[in-house]
Amino acid sequence: MVEAVRSKLDALGYAPADWQLPVTEEFVAAFERDYGVRLPAEYRNFLLEFGGWVGGAACEFLEQPTPLGDRAVVDLFYGSMVPEYEVYDIRWATDSVGEAPAFVAVASGGMNGCMVVVKCGGPDDGHVYFFDRDQRSLWTDDEFYHMFPGLHPLIVQYLDRRRAGQLPSKPTGYESLYLLGRGFNDFIDRLTPTCDGDT
Repeated sequence: MVEAVRSKLDALGYAPADWQLPVTEEFVAAFERDYGVRLPAEYRNFLLEFGGWVGGAACEFLEQPTPLGDRAVVDLFYGSMVPEYEVYDIRWATDSVGEAPAFVAVASGGMNGCMVVVKCGGPDDGHVYFFDRDQRSLWTDDEFYHMFPGLHPLIVQYLDRRRAGQLPSKPTGYESLYLLGRGFNDFIDRLTPTCDGDT
């Protein structure tokens, strides 16, 4: 499985970042102890091999429509980083999610501090979500049109369905989370090259 993931990441243009440090069993065990979590096995294995790889890919949301369009951008997998690049360290990133230890940050999600997270424990243990730090699901229609005058048709569709009360309900705490995979390997399998306009 490791070689299949490596081939997939290579094909997408990912490579180890110059500022990464080795992710060891000791590092992962200390992270789990310090955060009081058990990392899902698929992600734990990935972190040990590919934590700190940087590149660019997209992943379609499994549940649509969303206030973000139809896909997320994934540009760096968090790992163990030198102090000068601590914002790309899994510990710093997980602290910034604000929901630790339920969710662990696994990758940077493009602009505005958005990120990809994995759920640790519960019925959706191992599921991978995109965390919208801007919390656009809480924006009014006017805020969307003010921020994005040329609003994408997919966002217009989202707003139309929201006004009509046709959006599926979300559990408490998941209002700004959007499903990318029902397991970490599923998420990796679903990564595709980025397209023009992806951010």
